[in-house]
Amino acid sequence: MENEKEILISQFIDDELEIDEKIELVKEIRQTDSFAEQTIEMLEQEKAIASIYNLDAPQVPEAVRAAKVSRLTFANVASMTALAASLILIVKVFFVSAPVSVASSEIHRFVLHMPEAENISIAGSFSGWKNLEMQQVKGSGYWQIALPLAQGEHSYSFIVDGEKQIADPTVPARQMDDFGGENSIITVSNRI
Repeated sequence: MENEKEILISQFIDDELEIDEKIELVKEIRQTDSFAEQTIEMLEQEKAIASIYNLDAPQVPEAVRAAKVSRLTFANVASMTALAASLILIVKVFFVSAPVSVASSEIHRFVLHMPEAENISIAGSFSGWKNLEMQQVKGSGYWQIALPLAQGEHSYSFIVDGEKQIADPTVPARQMDDFGGENSIITVSNRI
């Protein structure tokens, strides 16, 4: 029972009792002298403990209390501008994807129908005007070669049996060369 009284007193001091419980506690204290003495004793202890721990906070110097106000100067603005520009550059370089580049060369297939020929080669600006042997498609009379061509305009002609130079009959664009022959002209560009 004594322990219950101490708990009630402690709850009263800590303001953990409901209003009805506080009324009952006060009635009990008025009826029992020992309970009243015990309550006063515990309140005195609480007062002593509170006085030990209720120390005044140390004074904060005036200089620390005053908020430090930074001034907007040219150096601050320049620094922040440089920082912002650097961050934009970093984001652009590392996080923004570069445009997809199209291959710089494209495979182009050259075909010539000449069944009576023994061999056919092609020479053009893309080969430094060196003859490149074309392959005969078995028994069909067609000759073919596939070459990587860079973007741009290319001139070329076929050489039949190592002697006769002819333009590509399937390409209408032509030009005369410096030796009296005729070259075909094709343009290689990006495909979309």
